[in-house]
Amino acid sequence: MTQTYKIPLKTIVFHRRTADSKCYQYALQELQRLLGRVGVLTETRECPGGCAAFFLAIGNNSEFEAGSADLIHDSFQLTVSVKGIELFANSAKGVLNGVYYLAEQLGFLFLLPGEAGEWAPAQVVDLPVGQTLMRPRFPYRGVFWNPLDTHDYTDEEWLRFYAKLKFNALSDRMVDVQLVEELGIRLEVGDHGLSHLLPRDMFKEKPELFRMFQPEDFNGKRLNDSNVCITNPDARKIIKENFKTLLQSVSGAYGVHAWADDLPAGGWCLCPSCRSFSPADQSMLAMNLLAETARECQSAVRVANIAYHDTLYPGVNISPAPECFLVFAPRERCYGHALDDPKCARNRYYLDALKAWREKFNAIFDNHTFEYYFDQILFRGIYPFLPQVILDDMTVYQGNDIESHMSLQIAGPELAPEFNMLLFAEAHWNEKLTVTQFCQTISSKFAVGGVPAWEDYLLARGEIFTRTMQTCGHDVGVYLDYRWLPESTSAFARDMVEIYADSSRKLAAAAERLAAGISSDAPERLLHLTRVEVQRAKFEAAELRVMHYQQDAVIHFADYLNTGNREIADQGCALMRAAIEAFQVAKSKALEFGLTEKSWYIALINQWLTGEFERKINNYKRAE
Repeated sequence: MTQTYKIPLKTIVFHRRTADSKCYQYALQELQRLLGRVGVLTETRECPGGCAAFFLAIGNNSEFEAGSADLIHDSFQLTVSVKGIELFANSAKGVLNGVYYLAEQLGFLFLLPGEAGEWAPAQVVDLPVGQTLMRPRFPYRGVFWNPLDTHDYTDEEWLRFYAKLKFNALSDRMVDVQLVEELGIRLEVGDHGLSHLLPRDMFKEKPELFRMFQPEDFNGKRLNDSNVCITNPDARKIIKENFKTLLQSVSGAYGVHAWADDLPAGGWCLCPSCRSFSPADQSMLAMNLLAETARECQSAVRVANIAYHDTLYPGVNISPAPECFLVFAPRERCYGHALDDPKCARNRYYLDALKAWREKFNAIFDNHTFEYYFDQILFRGIYPFLPQVILDDMTVYQGNDIESHMSLQIAGPELAPEFNMLLFAEAHWNEKLTVTQFCQTISSKFAVGGVPAWEDYLLARGEIFTRTMQTCGHDVGVYLDYRWLPESTSAFARDMVEIYADSSRKLAAAAERLAAGISSDAPERLLHLTRVEVQRAKFEAAELRVMHYQQDAVIHFADYLNTGNREIADQGCALMRAAIEAFQVAKSKALEFGLTEKSWYIALINQWLTGEFERKINNYKRAE
């Protein structure tokens, strides 16, 4: 029979001196707070005789064993014996991670930001005796954060939530340095900032500082819309001086992101001095200039070099400065397949780019991902659950020398959980995690004995969205995302028309099964969560119906342009009108779900695309 230990309702928490680390102090406070939520009263005592290790211990035993020698990065070791619980790490952040892991073993679920987003178990549970060593798959894990003033939660609530998910990296604007220090989070700041380092209002007097849109034999016109003439000595001097000023405002940050404007349609300089350098080389010239500036200022910050649209593949002429690090941003990849799925030619293109960049940065550590699993813009305001893709991608990135695995979060989950984020966080610590295990674990914490309807729903949701998010059959040379479904004459595009319709039906049916599977006498928090999730799924099903009409319409437009058949253009216009009508249904479902008129989906996605659809109709109505 397995031996167990149950935390007494009155217990002692032993700790080391806390004055040397804000993060360690916070870990001690959080352990006491979380135990208090399940009815455990705690008394704190300093370790007798002092203790060099980072540790916390629960119980009446004051003799502690040494921690593991394998506790690299912010890993930790949890030991449960019949006498109590010991938590060891080589860092304060490791201890904080261990506190949240222990809470999860006790039955806590960190579902959303804020204390209300913590699902605490009804009572303390027994823990099996044994020792667990937890090591992260990547040294750094976290979020490129862009809340966009949704006001769903405060900045502080979000940051504390990320700590509960055991994230230790954040890229954002400059936030409270003391807070991220307390949470053990490494801070990076900035985004597309190169253009701001060369003020646009200088263009009238000094156009030579700005990019040449076409070479001199094609008019040689200069534009001030994006980027710079990176080989111009005066432009370089101005950029350096302004970057020096910026460095003074980011004290405490690990890295600075001041990417060029890497635009799908170009945006680079074709003057006589720049035109021999590819977009990737021009971008790297700019980032190397910033790295040189940081070096001259004796600043410890590192400079991000992004691989994105025109810079997806590295250039051949310019090598990265040692102060730079790679940020791999495969935005237009296919999210219906893993990055290394042999069936997906589109993702092979992106995987080859990653490998080329890995070779370019071979001697420089801390390669980053800039993934899009939580991005509302790319996914047109819905929340596709992509569990198998995330799990498989993690293995790919781990095998390609990524040290910081991070994903963009545009806005927040607003009213419902972001299950991609929860799975992303868990998989960093559990290399053997499966989709089924994740869904079972979530379900088991919703109610004693689990909630089979929720487990079935999450599994169905993952299957539906993974199929729906395929883009692998579209031309890799065409700019697209899940908003801008492309005009196409391909068989793949025609297949997707039916897949969008089928997925819409299946998601709506899955929502109905979820609603029917929850008893009316279930706990109120479970009933509320289910009601919200059902409304979310109905909204998303309505949005998939829009995608069905949208893709069908643009196929007709492509067929018209290919054949000149006026009747086909008229059919396309009718389908696009159906898409606009479907958009109104989706908007009403979004409002029922709880989104407001100011929400990202309604104020931007829905308005953007409705306007685009109307312009397409007007365009093809006038076609001869």
